[in-house]
Amino acid sequence: MLPVAVLHARQGRVAAHRWAMPGLFLGALVITGAFTLLPQRLMGRIVWS
Repeated sequence: MLPVAVLHARQGRVAAHRWAMPGLFLGALVITGAFTLLPQRLMGRIVWS
């Protein structure tokens, strides 16, 4: 997603870039959070047990 956001910025598509950057940030948080809360990991064991 980052290359797409940079491409939008370079091509002058500011509105598309403005949508891509928060999407990138939120997507990264969701993916990181999902991996952190896996049942085999420490935080997952704390949350799910």
